[in-house]
Amino acid sequence: MKKVKLIFGFLFCMLLLTAGAQAQESVEKKEMSKTEMAEMKQAQKEEKQRLAQEKRELKAQQAELKRMQAAEKAEAKRVKNLEKAQKNYDKAVTKRQKAEIKLAQKNLKIEKAIQKGTTNEKVAKMELKQKQLEINVEKANSDISRFERDLERYKAKEN
Repeated sequence: MKKVKLIFGFLFCMLLLTAGAQAQESVEKKEMSKTEMAEMKQAQKEEKQRLAQEKRELKAQQAELKRMQAAEKAEAKRVKNLEKAQKNYDKAVTKRQKAEIKLAQKNLKIEKAIQKGTTNEKVAKMELKQKQLEINVEKANSDISRFERDLERYKAKEN
């Protein structure tokens, strides 16, 4: 029984020593926990700030990308409009040249008809067609000047 008491006493002492050490550790852990908590809160705060900064940078990059895409789209549209205006201008010049040729031919035809002594009625019809050709030339000239303005406007946007 003495042995049992002795063993029991020994175990009890060990238990008290262990409990004292654990209590000491518990106090240290609480103190450590407070500093660790403060450090953890600081780390969380820094992480939150870093994420906010990254988000701002990402938004700025997206805005820049959007602006560049809009600029590229506008430039593509300007080039397309410039090409279209050039094509229309070329067509108008060709149309005016054809109208001038027809007008010159009609003038020669009228001159020959007058020299041959054609009736006034036929000459009047020819002159009416001549006036229509003159109108066509004027229309072509106005189209040309309109397309020239378009060309100048689109070329000015280039710079």
